[in-house]
Amino acid sequence: MLFTSQSLFFALSALFSAAQAQPHGHTHHHASSKRATGVVTGRGIVYADGNSGMDALDGKLTWSTDWTPWEDNPSNADLGTFVPQVWGLNNANGNPELQFLTAFLKAASTFPANPTILGFNEPDQIGQSWMTPQEAVDNWGQINALKTSIGAKICTPCPSNGDQNGTSGTGTVTLEYQSGIDQGSAWLSEFLIAAKDQYTFDCVCAHWYGGQDNDLADDQTMIASQFTELASLASQYGISEIVISEMQRVNGDQECDFVAWFQDTFLSDSQYADSGNKVTAYSYNYDKFTLTAGSNLTTVGSTYVGEGSC
Repeated sequence: MLFTSQSLFFALSALFSAAQAQPHGHTHHHASSKRATGVVTGRGIVYADGNSGMDALDGKLTWSTDWTPWEDNPSNADLGTFVPQVWGLNNANGNPELQFLTAFLKAASTFPANPTILGFNEPDQIGQSWMTPQEAVDNWGQINALKTSIGAKICTPCPSNGDQNGTSGTGTVTLEYQSGIDQGSAWLSEFLIAAKDQYTFDCVCAHWYGGQDNDLADDQTMIASQFTELASLASQYGISEIVISEMQRVNGDQECDFVAWFQDTFLSDSQYADSGNKVTAYSYNYDKFTLTAGSNLTTVGSTYVGEGSC
């Protein structure tokens, strides 16, 4: 997933404007971010340009991301290490406002050394960066070059868990709708097969959203299944880190209980040794507005940052 339509407008407006080096009414922040020499770890958020209320999270996260190459943090709160993302490819019709890859590569000159970089956003989804695995590999060379030029740690593209969570995203391997499969993992598997003789990766990236009608146990089963599959892929290709760059329990009922279970049990309990224990970094979707209310943490938010309980 990306954002609501309003958030999408704000974030992409920032991306397009910066790509054309034109003023756009707010500041891209670079110097304030902490940077690590390895792949980011621990708890983070993904937020959209224009999101407010993040002051409540000041100093409580290890990393953050915003679907773009730039840290558009309107609150200036300390949200940990900023992780840039190459959202998608350049638009084929030549529209200068849709040259995502070119804009990202231009922005890369401003990255401090050793950033973690997230790959394409939900390339299995027609409403997102939508491309075949082979197209992604064919356009990966300049991204991979950042390993040498700036010491980047580079994650795979970040597929959705569409179909598995009851959504009907279109795309996947053939750019045609495939019903009844875990299309995100299928896309990533095909990408890694196509890339294996050319590129290596520092982290597997993926998204997880719960099912709209799922109860708590359903979502627990679903995330365990997805990350068992992804952990197996990571092991097959010698990738030691798994990053969830977007996640949220969509059914708001028992969201706090899910967050507590995810952090206290899924990530560490031995029964999830082949799934949750392999996740090294995760990022809740702040743009869904369940972590804060005004300038305060919600119960979900305080549980997420380890300062409260359900």
